[in-house]
Amino acid sequence: MMQDSIDFGTMNIPKLFRKMFIPTLLGMVLSATITIIDGIFVGRGVGSDALAAVNIVAPFFMLSAGIGLMFGVGVSIVASIHLAHNKVKVASINITQAITVSLSITVLLCALVMLFRTDMAYLLGSSDLLLPLVLEYMNWIVPFLACNMLLSVGLFVIRLDGSPTFA
Repeated sequence: MMQDSIDFGTMNIPKLFRKMFIPTLLGMVLSATITIIDGIFVGRGVGSDALAAVNIVAPFFMLSAGIGLMFGVGVSIVASIHLAHNKVKVASINITQAITVSLSITVLLCALVMLFRTDMAYLLGSSDLLLPLVLEYMNWIVPFLACNMLLSVGLFVIRLDGSPTFA
């Protein structure tokens, strides 16, 4: 048996909680650290106007992470119930559906944002001075929001195999 393997049916609840909580917490902290480090590099390297542009685009990070967390939490609960009843195929179908729908929503959101970039920048509070920086940052960040969303879903889905450290 692998050292990291977890038996959800027989393991002591406090021990199971610790084995699941610590990797989950670390995964979420490291995910948030990406945004913080991005802000530090932009603020130090480019300046305060660029940091303002990053903060104008930041709601898209929160939206993509929110979509991922919503589908990740939901599908992990439903899939866990199916796995407890030895319905592995049904659990796999639920996971596939959750990833497909959340990815479709995020890609649609990204396409709409990229299509109406200038309007979206003004809607989020950009000034004429910051607009070029906001649009440039959008060009680099918005296409990769699907990866941010998949990270959020993955934090929950990968744990279902009984190896939370891998997630």
